[in-house]
Amino acid sequence: MGRAMQAIMAQAAAWVAQYMSELTAGGLGFTPDDMAAITASAAAHPLPPGGATPSQTDMAEMQHVQQLAMETVYPETGFASDDPRLVPVGMPLVAYAVAAKAIGWANDDTALVDRVVKALGYAHDDYVRAGEHWTPMLESDMAVAMFYGQLFSHVGDLPVKPG
Repeated sequence: MGRAMQAIMAQAAAWVAQYMSELTAGGLGFTPDDMAAITASAAAHPLPPGGATPSQTDMAEMQHVQQLAMETVYPETGFASDDPRLVPVGMPLVAYAVAAKAIGWANDDTALVDRVVKALGYAHDDYVRAGEHWTPMLESDMAVAMFYGQLFSHVGDLPVKPG
């Protein structure tokens, strides 16, 4: 499993770097105004406070996810380019991860969501379709969920629109 995890981490880093490069080469990315809106939204919607006691339902869900993660067979050399689980619906998984990083905990802020997906070259409906596709997948396929987590963690600085 260790070799598979290393392959997934390396693949995620490469995917994010390639996506960011292609995005900015295509003239897309976040403007200074976009970045200001993202920063303001992050301040208005901070991470949930730490130290909260999980409910019994939360604890049961965590145990279920842990069990799924232990039973999952992870791709030894990373995901194949033709893996049907990674076929984009609405947005590719890497774009969805970048959008999630920018949106943070402000999922109900339609204006921010629209601003973020537009900067990435998508429409609101693309983001909605992506969420309807990727959310259940990330809850049921631990290999894809692990890959998404790695994509998300490798986003780093958001891509800035050139010029």
